[in-house]
Amino acid sequence: MRWAFRWKDRRRRWADRGFTSFTNTSATGGVTTSQNFFINAPGASGGLYNAFDPTGYTVNKAPDIIIKAAADPGYGHYELFGIISTFRNRVYPCAVVGTNAGNTPPPAAPTTVACPVDGSLLPTALGAFNDTRTGGGLGTSARVPLFNKKLDFLVKGVAGDGIGRYGSAQLPDETFRPDGTAALIRTAHGYGGFEFHPNAKLDVYLYGGSEYAFRTAYAGYTTITVTNTPQIPATATSPSIPRTSNTTITQTGIGGYGSPFANNTGTGVVGGCSTERPPTRSFTPAGGGTCAGDIRVITEGTLGFWHKFYTGPKGGLRWGIQYSYFTKSGWSGNGGLPAGTPGVSPKAVDNTIWTSFRYYIP
Repeated sequence: MRWAFRWKDRRRRWADRGFTSFTNTSATGGVTTSQNFFINAPGASGGLYNAFDPTGYTVNKAPDIIIKAAADPGYGHYELFGIISTFRNRVYPCAVVGTNAGNTPPPAAPTTVACPVDGSLLPTALGAFNDTRTGGGLGTSARVPLFNKKLDFLVKGVAGDGIGRYGSAQLPDETFRPDGTAALIRTAHGYGGFEFHPNAKLDVYLYGGSEYAFRTAYAGYTTITVTNTPQIPATATSPSIPRTSNTTITQTGIGGYGSPFANNTGTGVVGGCSTERPPTRSFTPAGGGTCAGDIRVITEGTLGFWHKFYTGPKGGLRWGIQYSYFTKSGWSGNGGLPAGTPGVSPKAVDNTIWTSFRYYIP
């Protein structure tokens, strides 16, 4: 029995969907925006942790902790492991505030979103606080030899909250609620396979695996948009038009991960999950249009072999062929559809064949 204890410092992956936000367009065309949380602190590239990404560092409270126990009882290899992962972001409860009471013309029933600390209506950092969440998961794996070691059986599985980036598909770890606090996304990863060794020169393998992300969706996100227009001076034929400021407030936005109300139905120029759009340029593909496409499950099946046709004092030569079948299925969304209509579930399929030739230096 062996025990291992490791620290890992990794960038978090998060789902960017429908967050609470404030936008103010000035009369001269400048735009000011604010949001009620941030997850990345400013940083420069070049460090060991963030060598190539100048956008900043995730404000992790601590590195991930991985604990693993392994056993080799003489017949196979077995592991049991756990992951503890902490997440921290900064929440600004007064960053998205405003009122449409002063619109032109004024609404019959004004809407006001005020700072919960002092009732103010201008975005500030008042009342900001750190929001920390602890996630993690448990997993196990085994490798069992069969039929005089001619066949190996492999299986591995792990499930938990906030561990999406530990899978090959790099599913997101977290998303954010309407109030700016973090919500960890539950994921489950698993694979199994066989490795067949008919002789010393040939290995044949068959693997299959899936990664699944649960819905972590919310409603009630607030969006405030302020549009300012400049004063228009009087002319010989028209009087002066005063400067105006109109505010649009919605508090019914959807977001999070895998929302059942997402709109995946765009057609024509807009495009959707089932509609291909023309590229914008020769080297620029079109965007996804109105396709949320949050991943529900990714599955891959792989079949291949390695043939070691020479191993000796001059090194080693081997070649192989691999076939892989992929499917990616998204969460369904019924946005834009008549009531009672089943939601649109995006799905993609791909087939690949890989060839490889390797020389190993002696």
